[in-house]
Amino acid sequence: MDEDLVKGDIDAFDHDEKKNDEKLTEREGWGKAIDFILTVLGMVVGFGNIWRFPYLCYQHGGGAFLVPYFLALLLIGLPIIGLEFCIGQYFQRGATVAFQKICPLLSGVGYAMLMLCFLASVYYIIILVWALFYFIASFMAPLPWTTCGNDWNTANCFVRNGSSASNMTGTSPSEEFYNHRVLNISGDPNISGAVRWELALLLLLAWLLVYFCIFKGIRWTGKVVYFTATFPYLVLCILLIRGLTLPGALEGISYYVRVDGSKLSDVNAWRDAGTQIFYTLGAGFGTTLTMASYNKRGKNVLRDAIIIALSNSVTSFLSGFVIFSMLGFMAYQQSAPISSVVTQGPGLIFIVYPAGLATLPGANFWSIIFFFMLITIGIDTAFGIVEVMSTGLKDSWPQIFNGREMWLKLALCMIEFLLGLTCVTSGGIYIFQMFNYYSAGSSLVVCVFLEIVTVSWFYGINRFSRNIAYVTGKKVWMSWRICWLLISPALTLVILLFGILNYSPLTYDGKPYPWWGDFVGWIMVTLSLLCIVVRGLYLLITTNGSITQRFTKLLVPPKDDTELKMEREMKDNVVVDEKFAYFYNSKYNWVVPHGPVYESTI
Repeated sequence: MDEDLVKGDIDAFDHDEKKNDEKLTEREGWGKAIDFILTVLGMVVGFGNIWRFPYLCYQHGGGAFLVPYFLALLLIGLPIIGLEFCIGQYFQRGATVAFQKICPLLSGVGYAMLMLCFLASVYYIIILVWALFYFIASFMAPLPWTTCGNDWNTANCFVRNGSSASNMTGTSPSEEFYNHRVLNISGDPNISGAVRWELALLLLLAWLLVYFCIFKGIRWTGKVVYFTATFPYLVLCILLIRGLTLPGALEGISYYVRVDGSKLSDVNAWRDAGTQIFYTLGAGFGTTLTMASYNKRGKNVLRDAIIIALSNSVTSFLSGFVIFSMLGFMAYQQSAPISSVVTQGPGLIFIVYPAGLATLPGANFWSIIFFFMLITIGIDTAFGIVEVMSTGLKDSWPQIFNGREMWLKLALCMIEFLLGLTCVTSGGIYIFQMFNYYSAGSSLVVCVFLEIVTVSWFYGINRFSRNIAYVTGKKVWMSWRICWLLISPALTLVILLFGILNYSPLTYDGKPYPWWGDFVGWIMVTLSLLCIVVRGLYLLITTNGSITQRFTKLLVPPKDDTELKMEREMKDNVVVDEKFAYFYNSKYNWVVPHGPVYESTI
């Protein structure tokens, strides 16, 4: 009786899934293969490539840091981005529905990704707002962050140069411009202040730019990225060439690439390498998964994963030469050690680097192209985040959102705009730091770990690899499967453990937050994790059968149409179109295709 009940329940479940699939048959796809690669590359290349990687290289032994960095790339970054590509392309759905098909009990992982994107976009867009502010200010002469005596300057404002380098007791005009003109910082997290209308208008402009990059669908986005994804590389090359001609540049670069092998024994170097790879590729946010869901199923997506992961790392390395050539020049000008000008984070691209550009002939031109580059970098990542949310919601509730994608994306952008207003007050930098510290911290690492485990251990690594091989016509290498099954989840746990052991309460500029800062931050962490727990409990409660039968059904999904078709071809030894033959390998229970089953975009 119970078996009949469960069987009927499974049939009903499958019927609902197929019903939803029928509503989604008209799924838009990329116009060209290069559209997908450029879009994903534009999304994963973000501010961290410019403001964090060069500093980590400098801090952890220069060229020696590349050893743990590329090991982390091979064992964590590349397997995760390859896994997300395969998930999206095979299931042809966003994160919410894809994980429902992989392991219903842990399908909340997909919703957690949407929550992570929702929270991260609140603060990420603020960096774009600051870049817009600087871009507009770059048309002024002289550049407003080069002089003292302005309304926002204090009595401590101090213009540094070589002759005054021995008496550096004041605050640079670039630092005061950032703190007092751009942020108008309140000085206390408890004092929020009023919304700053200049930043609020730029925030609205930023979200409108993001919206108009994606409002027509994925094919329109594929055209936009031809400019937004390639322009940063043009500017980086121009800035590198200019930087190498400056006095002191080679000394700055030598600090960047010098090899200090003793740093390899420092566990912090390995921790930072893994963390940098983890975040710079956008793992766990669902962006790469979502973009791959618009591919044709026959695309060689694992090859694309290698291309994008390597391109992202090369971009980080190139950015280091750009940054340190300028820092070396600044140290030369000030007759100061390079350590006095090295920094990371927003301070690098909004205080230190602009101050260096301002000393060049034609300073306005260099500032304009630099901040326009930051704008294009920020837009690519921001619209990728919105696309994850809209695709996830549309796939989960097609009866509501199909045909209304433009309105859905507009609503998401406007909701994020309203939340972002909290970050453009005089105390907004404290809210920004809180979102930055908590919204995608330990909860993101947990999501990535569960993502890997869900596919490799519950859906089954052999089952998943066999399905990918069937639709792409390319056997999944053993190295991919070993990483997905053992190495990547283990190293992800190590990153999580490091994060927990090194946790410290929230601070800004060395000053601790009041109690509510960490309290609200942990609420953010909890929101993402609750998506997983609540979804799993809901399915356990609403599924028929005994508790054992419920777990059995929700942990191991039934075979889909593609798998059933593959089994029929294996059993009957069918030859497809006289070109493709499949044979059964009893040792590995493996289907070895001689060519792709589904049409490829290449």
